[in-house]
Amino acid sequence: LPVVVWVRERARRVIDLAAGWSTDEGGQLSAAWTHRNLFGSAEQLTLGAAATQLGGSAGRAPGYNLDALLVLPEVPGRNQSLAVNLNAQRAYLRAYDRTAVRAAVTLRQVLTRHWTATAGAALQQARITQEGAVTSYLLVQAPLGLVYDSTDSKLDPTQGARAGLLATPSVNMARLGGMFAVVQASASAYLDLGALTGGREGRTVLAVRGLVGTILGGTLADLPPDQRFYAGGSATIRGYRFQSVGPLFVNGRPRGGTAIDAASVELRQRIGESWGMAAFVDAGQVSTAGTPFTGDLRVGAGVGVRYYTGIGPIRADIAVPLVNQRKTDAVQFYIGIGQAF
Repeated sequence: LPVVVWVRERARRVIDLAAGWSTDEGGQLSAAWTHRNLFGSAEQLTLGAAATQLGGSAGRAPGYNLDALLVLPEVPGRNQSLAVNLNAQRAYLRAYDRTAVRAAVTLRQVLTRHWTATAGAALQQARITQEGAVTSYLLVQAPLGLVYDSTDSKLDPTQGARAGLLATPSVNMARLGGMFAVVQASASAYLDLGALTGGREGRTVLAVRGLVGTILGGTLADLPPDQRFYAGGSATIRGYRFQSVGPLFVNGRPRGGTAIDAASVELRQRIGESWGMAAFVDAGQVSTAGTPFTGDLRVGAGVGVRYYTGIGPIRADIAVPLVNQRKTDAVQFYIGIGQAF
């Protein structure tokens, strides 16, 4: 049969608004403007701004994040893209205060349907205050990454897997011999239990994730505080304050470590068409030994409610720590868009 296809260019400009809140990191409000066809060949320019640490037990004052990103598709060749990013950030955290400016260029290569590789170069200038000591850093970095993604959705996956390996060799130009490399490996998998038992697809999902990392070279005192590992919060161990899991100073503030490991198990159940529930357990540890699985283990657990929309689920979680530690709250709340992982 004859087929007639009508093609129309989508809107060239778009405005994104986002908000999130948790008891540890406080509130975050962000806005971004994107031009999808800047020079006529699908170049994308995104300008964004965010107000961060609006309250919360892990922050001491509001901060900000300013970002400019230019993506050039098919540059320098097919299945490649070149991204240029400029970022300015100010953060007042319990672990440290940080003012930083970063410029980065990243080349992204699509290898296959599921595999993507990245390589880049970055220059970061930061001024960090930790425990009253103010230190300036000038880092030259060369991040290298490899990513696998076979999931069926970015915001609400119900099947497939994701995995990533990121190595970031760095040189601190402000200190002689200040060389180190941050290496991280992460993975998550999603099992559609409903489809396996002959029920409706995507109704009952078992999700698991894991993370291990180490820092090679340098001592803990020589490492910039923002390059060290911290755990706690929605990205690692829910139920504990952001950055609170790991070695602490005498006053109970986070010191950071050179090794990390974390894992999560979450059961997600749809209820009706728009609602859902979740139950989860997170565990992990951070140490200064440079080897994962050597720190003090922390475990958190909780439940959550999901409201499913056309742009992904709106998530509200409540979590409690199962292992006590200093400076730990009795309960943590998290609200955001998209699943936790």
